[in-house]
Amino acid sequence: MTYTVGFLGRGRLGLRVLEGLLADPNVRVPVVICCGASPEVEDVSERMRSLAAERGIDFFATNRIDAPERLAAYRLDLAVAMLWLHTLEAPVIATARDGFLNFHGGHLPKYRGNACANWAILNGEPHIGATVHVMAPGSLDSGPVVIQELVPLGPRSTIGEVTAEMEERGVRLVLASVEAFRTGTAAPVPQDEGQASYCYPRLPRDGEIDWQADAAAIDRLVRASGRPYPGAYSWFMDQGGGGAVRKLTIWSAHVESHPLGDFHAVPGHVLRLDRRARTAIVCGDGKLLVLDEIEVDGAATDPATAFRTVRQRMGLDLSLLAARAAGWSG
Repeated sequence: MTYTVGFLGRGRLGLRVLEGLLADPNVRVPVVICCGASPEVEDVSERMRSLAAERGIDFFATNRIDAPERLAAYRLDLAVAMLWLHTLEAPVIATARDGFLNFHGGHLPKYRGNACANWAILNGEPHIGATVHVMAPGSLDSGPVVIQELVPLGPRSTIGEVTAEMEERGVRLVLASVEAFRTGTAAPVPQDEGQASYCYPRLPRDGEIDWQADAAAIDRLVRASGRPYPGAYSWFMDQGGGGAVRKLTIWSAHVESHPLGDFHAVPGHVLRLDRRARTAIVCGDGKLLVLDEIEVDGAATDPATAFRTVRQRMGLDLSLLAARAAGWSG
């Protein structure tokens, strides 16, 4: 018997899950509901619209399900909600006999919420979870777990790599979960609320580097803030360019010790290594962050030639800026 599945979602992950559902001869998808994109989630709404049109499937673009009775008319066995923007309330959840499935990039019940992979890298976790769960009404990332796998996080893992791995796992695990419900073999396990933790959203400004921090923490910030996110960054006053305020964005870097072992410099000091072949910045613990891929004011720049003087510091001289604003020239 054909299993009827409703689709709600956005992004490449949502698109690939939708394509997998449409390719399954045992599944019927009567409705596709697409919600808005965001800077880190690709807009694939037109592709979803085209897929629905090709197959005569009802398509809606909305961020809210305000009329659950319209969804109930489809008599869904199950629904999937991929990267949906909001929690779903009980009247919506009730429109699917077996409930709504969600894929979450977190080791539920830990790491509920937003930017979980970013936080896991920042916190130096050895792994992060890839979890499919049945959605609980009005509650984010709650509800029984259907399938969960651990994704290892290595010392050089980047958010881009983890995001790509989560997409691959998400497609596979969601489609496997749908099949488990279709065949009656799904056995969801309730989450232990006593183990729950929550991640709050990260903003672009959270990528600003504090050079007083230790090098390992700064390295984690770089790896957790990279593409598809806006990147880790530092403002500086360009000592080789008349003191103009510029923005350094670091997409890739690594930590090293100074070749001399014993040296004297302040955090944020820009150093030239290997006869000016490489550039590094001093961190709060005396280790060096060696720059591999950077932009200055949004333009890709060779780290070896980005800075013209060893008098360069990262970070802004607020006293000098205040004096400039006041018109002081002494």
